[in-house]
Amino acid sequence: MPNFLFHGRRLLLSFSVEGLLRFVHWRKKRASAAATNVTESLTDRPIPEHPKTPEDFRPLENACFQNPYRFYAMLREHYPVYRLQNGIYCLSRYEDITAVCRDTELFSSTHQGAIVGLKPHQSIVEEGRKQDKLAEMGLTPCDVLAVADQPQHSNDRKVGHKGLNSRFVKSLEGEIGDLCRAMMDEFIDSGEVEFMQQVGWRLPMKVIIKLLGFPADDYQKIKYWCMHTISTQSGVSSSLELAKSRAEILVFIRYCWQQLAIAKKHPRDDLCGVFVNAVLDPDNPMTDQQAVSSLFQLLVAGSDSSATSMGNALKLLIENPDIQAEIRADMTKLDNFIEEVFRLEAAFQGHFRWTKTDTELHGVSLPAGSRIFLMWAAANRDATMFENPDAIDLNRPNGKKHLTFGHGIHACIGRELARSEIRIVLREFILRTENLKIVGDAPFIASMFAHTLQKLPVRFDVISSASQDCAA
Repeated sequence: MPNFLFHGRRLLLSFSVEGLLRFVHWRKKRASAAATNVTESLTDRPIPEHPKTPEDFRPLENACFQNPYRFYAMLREHYPVYRLQNGIYCLSRYEDITAVCRDTELFSSTHQGAIVGLKPHQSIVEEGRKQDKLAEMGLTPCDVLAVADQPQHSNDRKVGHKGLNSRFVKSLEGEIGDLCRAMMDEFIDSGEVEFMQQVGWRLPMKVIIKLLGFPADDYQKIKYWCMHTISTQSGVSSSLELAKSRAEILVFIRYCWQQLAIAKKHPRDDLCGVFVNAVLDPDNPMTDQQAVSSLFQLLVAGSDSSATSMGNALKLLIENPDIQAEIRADMTKLDNFIEEVFRLEAAFQGHFRWTKTDTELHGVSLPAGSRIFLMWAAANRDATMFENPDAIDLNRPNGKKHLTFGHGIHACIGRELARSEIRIVLREFILRTENLKIVGDAPFIASMFAHTLQKLPVRFDVISSASQDCAA
């Protein structure tokens, strides 16, 4: 099909579907004028001191969002394959999860968008095919990178790694440091900051936007689209909210198509250019749809996961003054602390797989098409893998064995960038501030997927320039 016909049809369909979704949202909103934010309607029962029964695991309640780890411990010990009411099977043990990640012939990573909302009578394969059709038409993201199976995954990863290898990330540290210091200069004299809004979200998103070569002024709308994208996986969004979020995702995808077209017309040496070169290479199987979807995925994952880990890192640093003092005395321990943050507070609590054929685990039958939730955050506190798993241990010998970045062929390609960003931000806070305190509530968003702080209000004293020079 000629290019202009494809894009003309793509735009017509995209705007039409967006309009339909916005109409649905409007109708639902009118029909339910009393609708409130989902976090306000969540049952807020206390966490059992020692949860032991399946009824104790309430994954869609506020108590679990704020502190899921007692629930995870109960699942690991008593219910290693636990079936939720919606039919999804949760795996919580380290050994089981890593085994599933390695078995890419039996467990598929595709169709992530269809898994959460699948109805009992629906087939993941059939629903996935419907999504594939929409992706082929350029309306929605297709399965790439973290949600692609072999052999496509290896090609996607090879392309993405050209722009996110460790040597390139190392070269960015000076620039990221300058950006961090400039952001801190905006609030340092006030002695307080709402960290998530003023640093946590801004820095990693501005970095990934710059790496892709997208306009810096688009930060706010890209952040808005990313938040809507993540919310569709929360497990608690109402049909009203999903209609709006899905409409925004259509706009987001159109934006990514636009940016790919600009990069094709004006070749450049950035991460977006890497994907353009792959599409234009006759020996590379990457399509325009896959390139656009990769840009979309990098923006979402590169912004949210780093922001989440960054906020949790500063929170844990403040809540553990003895650990903070140890790091201030020996900054070489900062890297080990960051790995402990990743382990203890996984940005994404888990990811999905589904079974291609019938199988069994721990005596539980998993028919073909069964949906599996790999609970990274639960496995990261598995005592069979990590001694004293709930504690921060700056000398943990296997600290990097956590599953926060996934495992096997799907290990996150942006993990070194995340490590670098968080290291730089924590270092600047340690060098420039002291007597850090959390002043006010620091709740997590309502989601069984992401473990992101809504806000982190922090007060501090400023360290003098002379003291900073000595510490550095």
